[in-house]
Amino acid sequence: MQTSKKSIERHEKICEYLSMKGAVSLSELCDKFHCSEATIRNDLTKLEKQGLLKRILGGAISNENTVRNSVIAKRLNMNIEEKRQIAKYALKHLIKPNMIITLDSGTTNIILAEEIVNSRIPCTIITNSFQAAQVITKSNVIQLCLAGGTYDRDHGSFHDDVSEYILNTYKSEVCFISPDGVDEDGLVTNAGVSENFIKIQLIKHAKKTYILADHTKLGNTGLKIICTAQDVEGVITDDRADVEQIRLLKQAGFHIFQ
Repeated sequence: MQTSKKSIERHEKICEYLSMKGAVSLSELCDKFHCSEATIRNDLTKLEKQGLLKRILGGAISNENTVRNSVIAKRLNMNIEEKRQIAKYALKHLIKPNMIITLDSGTTNIILAEEIVNSRIPCTIITNSFQAAQVITKSNVIQLCLAGGTYDRDHGSFHDDVSEYILNTYKSEVCFISPDGVDEDGLVTNAGVSENFIKIQLIKHAKKTYILADHTKLGNTGLKIICTAQDVEGVITDDRADVEQIRLLKQAGFHIFQ
């Protein structure tokens, strides 16, 4: 079942409301958003799985991700069904038991982390994403390697010199990068300057790299170059990608997987 636009907007408002109050009751949310208890319970369950709040008896409380973290929360809820489609493709076709996997801090990789955990595939995951790490800790068959350092609450990630040092000590079999743009010049780009060098390090220390990009990112160009089409195995996108855009990306040297 696809998440409706109305549900996504409600999820964002719940996160914003919880950020202001710190704790809310189930009945309070029902009254505020004019929804049934069943609907709000379902909303809270989904948001808890994303690491955006913590459910308690009769309501929910904020966690350290929720406060001042509207950027990552908003990005996570955008095109969520397309991101899940991409994550399911990566899980089915590219991830095997006992692999060493690298995930960057892009929101599609948070969804991929959920899919890997739910599949119960034993593996090792290296990441600088705090949200992905929270999801991974729910599994007892995945070894987590977190590249810590100074925590960026807005982006839910670690990306300083400490993070870089830790990542330089690891090697992975496959790396998944979730950028801001993949364009017809054969470039993979990102708008976040501070996170860019971490993505480059992740690619450098992986045997293979795949780009996870939903249809809204195809044809976009960010400020900083992460890599080129020659540096990656291909781009995994969703079934809403424009046919002409895919043709241009293939012409630029990208292999496209859907």
